[in-house]
This record gives sequence, C-alpha cells and structure tokens, in this order.
Amino acid sequence: MDHGVVGGSLYIQQDAIERVGELALRVLRGEPADTIPVAALHLNVNQVDWRQLRRWGIDEARVPPGTLVRFRNPTVWDRYKAYILGAVALLLAQSVLITGLLIQRRRRRQAEGKLRASQGELLRSYERNRDLAARLLRAQESERSRIARELHDDICQRMLVLTVELKSLDGTKDREGSAAEALALAQGIAKSLHELSYSLHPTKLRLLGLVATIDQLRLDLSRIGITTSFSHHDVPSTLPPDLMLCLFRIVQEATQNAIKHSQASEVSVGLSGSAGRLTVTVSDNGVGFDVEAAWGRGLGLLSMVERVEALGGSLAIHSSPGAGARLTASVPLHAA
Repeated sequence: MDHGVVGGSLYIQQDAIERVGELALRVLRGEPADTIPVAALHLNVNQVDWRQLRRWGIDEARVPPGTLVRFRNPTVWDRYKAYILGAVALLLAQSVLITGLLIQRRRRRQAEGKLRASQGELLRSYERNRDLAARLLRAQESERSRIARELHDDICQRMLVLTVELKSLDGTKDREGSAAEALALAQGIAKSLHELSYSLHPTKLRLLGLVATIDQLRLDLSRIGITTSFSHHDVPSTLPPDLMLCLFRIVQEATQNAIKHSQASEVSVGLSGSAGRLTVTVSDNGVGFDVEAAWGRGLGLLSMVERVEALGGSLAIHSSPGAGARLTASVPLHAA
C-alpha cells in the first residue's frame, strides 16, 4: 500500500507487530511461554487506495462492502461539518428572526393605520356632534320662534276675532249668520291647532301604525299636487314606537326636502322588511344635489343620520346634480 497498488486483501505488518508485542509483555510479566497457546492470526484486510481509484477512474461504488478505503482526501464537509451545521443553524435562526420582525413591522403599520383612521373618524364624529349640538340649539330656538309666531299671528288673532264675534251675537239681529261665521272660524282654529300638533308629534303612529301614517302622508302630498307613490311588503304588524317614529321622521324629512329643495314633481316611498331589518327608500325626480357638500349646510341630513345610528341602523344617500335623489335607511327590528 501507498506504493502504487490499487488494493486488495493485504497483509498488515503493524497488526503482527502489535500481537508479538502483546505476547512479549505477557512473558515479561512472568507468564510461562509454554502455557501460551499457539494461535493462527488472520492479518489480511481488504483495503484500497482512494488515490489510485481516482487515478484509474474506478467508481467507489464498485468497491466490495466492508473494504477499508485509505488515503482519502477529506472534503469540505468532512473538515468543516460542525462549522457548516452551526452556520446553517445560525442563518436559519436569523432568517426566522428577520421574518418575525418584518411581520411585526407590517402588523404595527396596519395597527397604526387603523389607529389613525379611528382617530380621524373619532375627530370627525366629534366635530359632527359638536356641529349638530350647535345646530340643534339653533333649530330649537327657531322652532320655538316659529310656534310662537304661529300662535300669535294665526291662532291668537283668530281667537280674538272669534271672541269679538261671540260678544257681538247679543247685539245683532242676524244671529244665525254671525253664529255660522263664528262656527267656521272655530273650525278653522281647530284645524290649525290639529296641524300644528301633528307637525310636533304624529299621534297616528301609535294609533294606526307606520304603514297607515306614511300612507296618510302620501295623501297629504297628493293634495298639494305632488305625485306620490307608496309601496310596502313584509312589514310586521306591530313595531316598537322608537323605530316607527325614526322611519316616519326620515320619510317626512326626505319628502319635504324633495319638495322644497329638489323641486321634485314625483316622489316614491318604499317600505320593506327582511332578515330582521326594516328598510325604507325615498326617491324623487328632482334636480339632485352634491351629497358631500350638502352635509355641512343643513340640519335635516344630520338629524336623519343621528336617528338611524341611534337605533344601530345605516343610512345611504345617492344623488348627483340633475339626476334626482335616492335615500335608503335600514334599521334592525330589535334595535328598540
């Protein structure tokens, strides 16, 4: 070996020397040589020279199993196996840490974005509530002034005329004509009081229900020349008072806006129930408006939004200049 042979079953001199040395040690320790049995040693070992395999192009797979391959040049893996495994483990650990940091950064950015959006929404809600509070105060004072003017300019004046008419009955000859005029005046006053009371709070809701009250509103609009249609289906027979008042006020406000601001000639109202919700839709053929710009100009839209949100519902308005308007409000039936 190590002198050009490829390999084979070769005698190993070193093993023979080691065995002779062991026997010599036993004799030197006092063991009689005659008592040591004679043994036949098999000192041949199947071995090949790895360098000669490479030299002659012999595949190492053809070497018989159990053959000792000597003079093999260690590969990089053989030399640095522990270092390579440590480096790979360190690289994997760093990759896992970097991936975790990237995921954490992405989640943090998402959380920061949601937080900024929530803060912006909260700020807009705060500003809207503050603006709504100011508008409600002004609207309250305006409504009080309107009611005071109605009472003073109309009803109080007519009551004064009625009082004068009643006092003059005793001094007139035509008592029947004066009595008829006083009766007509009293009936007009009663009608005005009824309309004023109805505008403040619709008692028909409690007595007749939401469908009948909206249908009465449709008749009132038809009398003033506005073509109004009303359809309804799957509406429960009994509804919570708060829910009925909310939807009726929305229909009332939407139709008034269609008449006053949209200059509509046709108004359509739809009321439907499905999946535990009640949805009302009001559409018109008016001139339309810019929805975004309209939020800051009037109290009507804000009051409708506040009413719907107070019951856990949602309100959507679709309109554009020259294309009419469509309002949809949806409120859960269990809201009250």
